Amino acid sequence: MGDLKDEFSFRNFLTHYARENPPAMTFRGGDFPGWQKQFFSKLVELRGDLPPRVPMNPKVVERVQEKDHVRERVYFYSLEGVRVSSYMLIPNDLKKGEKRPGLLCLHGHTPDGKESIVGLSESYRENPYRGYALDMVRAGFVTIAPDWWGWGEREEPDLNMSGRDKCNVKFMAAAMYGIPLLSLMICDGEAALDYLISRPEVDSERVGCLGNSFGGRMTMYMAVFDKRIKACAPCGCVNLFRERSSKLSSCGAQFFPGLLRYGDVGEIFSLIAPRPCLHIIGTQDELLFEEDVAEIREKVQTAYDMLEASENVEFFTHDGGHYFRGDVAAKWFHKVF
Repeated sequence: MGDLKDEFSFRNFLTHYARENPPAMTFRGGDFPGWQKQFFSKLVELRGDLPPRVPMNPKVVERVQEKDHVRERVYFYSLEGVRVSSYMLIPNDLKKGEKRPGLLCLHGHTPDGKESIVGLSESYRENPYRGYALDMVRAGFVTIAPDWWGWGEREEPDLNMSGRDKCNVKFMAAAMYGIPLLSLMICDGEAALDYLISRPEVDSERVGCLGNSFGGRMTMYMAVFDKRIKACAPCGCVNLFRERSSKLSSCGAQFFPGLLRYGDVGEIFSLIAPRPCLHIIGTQDELLFEEDVAEIREKVQTAYDMLEASENVEFFTHDGGHYFRGDVAAKWFHKVF
């Protein structure tokens, strides 16, 4: 019999279970495009049945002229009864009839949601690295920045969470119907992408996605599930769900139930290949661990090598923490597009 303290531990159970049940669909050589197809099909299965999408019926409710861009507040629908709040940022130097690359900019778990990444909130003033949607429009891109469910304008202060994580509470409620919260989040991201591409200022063949932290995680999923995204720049998310599970620390919006039976973050990122992808990694990011970054990086590099697209993946490492580098991403997107 083992140590009683360990045997009472749920984390100990998870560690043991993970050791005895490694992912069943890790690529082990052979037909890589065939593996991509099979693993993507498994993700679609895990995503489950979805509520039907509805017409966007977009409405611009505010238009503000800034020094170097126009900011529009736009509302549109993704699912029945689900309205998404967002900002569109359009460069002032856009010529009549000109089409620019469009970027879907995704915020992380910041209380002010999209306000921070477009440079309007106190958190942006405290840390300008958070304003990466603003960085992108100033670099000449047309950008859209939606609020995720429960953040920014979509916060629900009347809900009594009793101090619990809002994503976990919603994950459990939706799970009773067999719907992963992540699946619904992706629907919102797809609606934002629909609206971005519908704009006359945007070249639909030059569309990218970027974000930090949860925004980086959603950048990963959006690029996997929506091939309209031609290039992406995730940041602050090169960590393993296996590690998150062992520490009971992942939020309920970031995974499909059952995922670790088949693969992990390295496998998911590998599905983006051969499309261009820039991974931004802070060496002082407390959510990333050297050995996990190395494991994911090796799998992703192998994916691009197998598809003879090694030049399409880059890993930019900076000496900072858990934040995005808009200057680096802007140069990279200009190169790609």
